[in-house]
Amino acid sequence: MGQQSNRVWLLMITIFFLGISSMNAENQLPGKGTVTGRVVDKQNQPYFPVTVLIEGTSNGVYTNEEGMYKLTDVSAGSHVLVVSGVGLKAEKVSVQVVAGQVLRVPDIEVVDGVDLGEVTVIGKSQARRQQELAYAISVLDIKKAYSTVAPLNKLLNNVSSVRVREDGGVGSSYNFSMNGFSGNQVKFFLDGIPMDNFGTSFNLGNISVNMAERVDVYKGVLPVSLGADALGGAVNIISRKDANYLDASYSIGSFNTHRVSVNGAYTNKKGFTVRANAFYNYSDNNYKVYVPIVDLNSGQTVDTHWAERFYDNYQSAGVKVETGIVNKPFADYLLFGLIASGNGKDVQTGVTMDNVYGGVRTESQSLIPSVRYKKDDLFVEGLSVSLYGAYSMVNTNNLDTLARRYNWAGEYITTNSKGERYYTDSKIENREWLGNATISYMLNNHQSVTLNNMFSSMSREVSDKVRPDDPSNLYPQDLTKNITGLGWQVNYDRWNANVFGKMYYSNSTAYKLIDQYQPTEHWTQLVTDQTNFGYGAAFTYFLFPFLQAKLSYEQAYRLPESSEIFGDGLMQQRNPDLRPESSRNLNVGLSFDHRFGKHRLSAEGNYIYRNAKDFIHKSVVLTSNPTAGYENMGKVLTNGFEGTLRYEYKEMWHVGAGFTFQDIIDNAPYIKTTGSYVDGITENYSYKYRLPNIPYLFGHGDAGVRFKDLGWKRTELMLDYSLNYVHDYYLAFPGLGAKPTKKIIPEQLSHDVSLGYSLADGKYSIMIECTNLTNEKLYDNYLLQKPGRAFNVKFRYFFSKK
Repeated sequence: MGQQSNRVWLLMITIFFLGISSMNAENQLPGKGTVTGRVVDKQNQPYFPVTVLIEGTSNGVYTNEEGMYKLTDVSAGSHVLVVSGVGLKAEKVSVQVVAGQVLRVPDIEVVDGVDLGEVTVIGKSQARRQQELAYAISVLDIKKAYSTVAPLNKLLNNVSSVRVREDGGVGSSYNFSMNGFSGNQVKFFLDGIPMDNFGTSFNLGNISVNMAERVDVYKGVLPVSLGADALGGAVNIISRKDANYLDASYSIGSFNTHRVSVNGAYTNKKGFTVRANAFYNYSDNNYKVYVPIVDLNSGQTVDTHWAERFYDNYQSAGVKVETGIVNKPFADYLLFGLIASGNGKDVQTGVTMDNVYGGVRTESQSLIPSVRYKKDDLFVEGLSVSLYGAYSMVNTNNLDTLARRYNWAGEYITTNSKGERYYTDSKIENREWLGNATISYMLNNHQSVTLNNMFSSMSREVSDKVRPDDPSNLYPQDLTKNITGLGWQVNYDRWNANVFGKMYYSNSTAYKLIDQYQPTEHWTQLVTDQTNFGYGAAFTYFLFPFLQAKLSYEQAYRLPESSEIFGDGLMQQRNPDLRPESSRNLNVGLSFDHRFGKHRLSAEGNYIYRNAKDFIHKSVVLTSNPTAGYENMGKVLTNGFEGTLRYEYKEMWHVGAGFTFQDIIDNAPYIKTTGSYVDGITENYSYKYRLPNIPYLFGHGDAGVRFKDLGWKRTELMLDYSLNYVHDYYLAFPGLGAKPTKKIIPEQLSHDVSLGYSLADGKYSIMIECTNLTNEKLYDNYLLQKPGRAFNVKFRYFFSKK
């Protein structure tokens, strides 16, 4: 019934759009026509806001965030369009307007930066224009980091309120935390496409920075077009739009680490295009950790010293290819794609470092065909449509069959039971359909509406060679989601606003163990069906051209993911009882960005409020063999502040810093227990205490200098420094047990430096990098120790044809 009403709603909205467009056409004044089109930059990206004016008249408008403009009531005859803006070279285009008709002008390309003798006026980059939207957003301009060795996930640590927390070295699991939300509460996109179904190998820790142009980090309210059930924000990776280029790099570093990346595109004059991104990563991850050495016979700790990780090999490879046509009358682009990737990982430790493994391994393979389509001014002027469809096939193999127990010295003894963690030789097959459709319509020069619908349907089957009769693997499991959003945008010169509503629907089929450890113990099917409604708004106003205020609020929901409901078959336990989590989110911010001749000063400050219910929290059961799982917490309240300050002098040097404070507390005075041995309401002993294993105070700083034409012309020498600071925080709730017994993740301060040199305007470059310069003991999740000092060298070749 819910899905049928969705389809009816979609049909009604589409008819509504078409009806409006028909009225607009009918209301055209006699002897007048309409001129519409798009303004783009060199990368064919929308340029906004700029003025589009009929020369010699006052008939002019600003482009919207899609770069679109629409001039109505234009007298029939010959005219000249003038496109102008701060820092732009004015463009003029001749047009011929016919009464009663709509003239669609081909894309007008504008160029940033106008040299006026000794004075240089700098236009706004796409990253900066994105930052000026109403949403609470930070934009990471990746083009400045193409020579760095670090993958995308580590670069995001330079964004205020963001912490990327890793379990170890290359290929280790990582947790993305932002404004008190983490894990699946923050969604990831590639060009607006959800990455949920890409598999474990095609992720931010593996793909190279060289495939991206920028990264948009939304801290709260999201554009309707992203179509997600994110609770705490989203990360949207924008891939490079170069029409013809090749970017290849290779890096080698400590712990026998190798990274290879090849990215390129070819587009001919007829509109045929091929775009490809490929990567390969390998590491022994044999760095040293400071750990207790346990006598395997007595179980007692006999010493504590530095030991080398002896079973932590990781390798991954992947390719993403898209081919099709672009810039055709019937399609801005029609692309058919394929993602193929795989990885293999030795599992050295369990959820904590108290357990040491020598034979546990996990592997994954993904194959994902897809199709993408987009067209502006489809059928009628101002109507834009984009579609995405994919079928994801992801297989995961978990192996744990050794009858051994290891310690950190690499010693082992034979045990009576097989399996170091959980005796298994299993194959998990996930199959998922994904569809995403967006329709937007320009009501007039300043207003537009957007409708998005995202649908996914996933099924899982598990087979285990050593446990063929395990009841938990005998039944298929399914998860279906549908998220529909409708938004209205108003865009003027000094202010813009967005208002939206969303409907969330999910249906899952899982299996649950009933009456565990009792004579009546059995498995039963559990079917859940949920529908929720959310809403929100975002507003921004330029107090001055250099001072911007932002305000956003939303009632958001996040539906449980398949990995949280079904588990991973190895370290993470299933929880079919998970409920959707909801949160009321408020962001208030102020940003300053001003140039003083050759100097540029920017600053930003934000207040963050989150009031979450049924908060899905990852917890660890600290037994002799710890396990992890997800559970609902009644109420979680977050109050936080974040700030950044940055100074730049020309393109020669820069310095910046940022900090985040987030007070995330358990705000439920009582705990209600159902479906357990003892049902009822009990006092919550962690009430008003900060959530454990989450940093509450952290910051970063960076500085860099550039020397051009040093030694030879068209060369550049780059020297960069960065630091990261994390205040100490508790591993468990501080209110439980005696304070001297509490485990604390200690205060941490790490330093990274890099030196790079490029020739021929960046065609060839080399970068030498040292991470954790002072060889500090660094930790993240559950006191899992990260690598010490490491050196890396990256070689890069880049070629581009305009």
